[in-house]
Amino acid sequence: MPNTLKIAVLLTCYNRKANTIACLERLLRNTLPENYTLAVFLVDDGSTDGTTQAVNQHYPQVTVIKGSGHLYWNGGMQLAWENALQHNADFFLWLNDDVELKENSLETLLFTYQSVRTDSSNPVIIGNLCDEKTGELTYGGCVVDKGLFHFRSRKLPVSDTVTACDTINGNVVLIPKSTVDRIGTLNKNFTHAMGDFDYGLRCTAVGIPIFSTAGFIGTCSNNPISNTWTDPTIPLKNRLAKLKLPTGLPPYEYFLYNKAHTNIFTATFLLLTLYLKVVFPAAWVNLSNLLKGS
Repeated sequence: MPNTLKIAVLLTCYNRKANTIACLERLLRNTLPENYTLAVFLVDDGSTDGTTQAVNQHYPQVTVIKGSGHLYWNGGMQLAWENALQHNADFFLWLNDDVELKENSLETLLFTYQSVRTDSSNPVIIGNLCDEKTGELTYGGCVVDKGLFHFRSRKLPVSDTVTACDTINGNVVLIPKSTVDRIGTLNKNFTHAMGDFDYGLRCTAVGIPIFSTAGFIGTCSNNPISNTWTDPTIPLKNRLAKLKLPTGLPPYEYFLYNKAHTNIFTATFLLLTLYLKVVFPAAWVNLSNLLKGS
């Protein structure tokens, strides 16, 4: 009889009770190979909409961890991960609570993992997601374009075959324990964004392969740009304020991210162009087009 393998599912949430419950319902409805089990670790980062109570009522098997109220995505996922590490899991599955998985999504992730693993490498697997209405790719595997004056990631088109990637969107990601043993968990320098891309790039830097699934394993809509730091219709003062929020793109964290994966010159240049993008949106577009060939 094969050994039982445990998947620790990591989620973090804040005031999205309906999304969180729907996500857990889809997750726990998934079929698994008979030698796999799930343990779910959910950080509720100070929700006031009754999320914890609803989860405890409907899914008492889920371990709910109370957050400080200031964790955001990276901090919340890190806290979930720290708790899960105490339970001897063989895999860790990042899952955003706005993702709606197909009923065979976990089987697809595990099949993909088994199909590309070798005796010398245990890959990270990312699930491709699409918009429920349009069917267009929203989140998945990414490749990196790097030059002296640019460092950007772009989403890979979805294929009928498994595709190699440089880094990851963190919405649905299967990570084997061997990866954690080698590079650890999320980088605490990041509050909300960039932690997932940073983790994928850290994997690539040490030769841990990353692959995206063939086709889509679920749905998830893109985050809207309305009333964010990228929204050119709101006043400059507001855009600058929103840029510096944890849910924006905090400039110091952005600098640290770029410095870690390029060099101090490129990181400084990218920090300047970040402000250019906020202050002069039209000029940023022209500069971006010019630098694509760099």
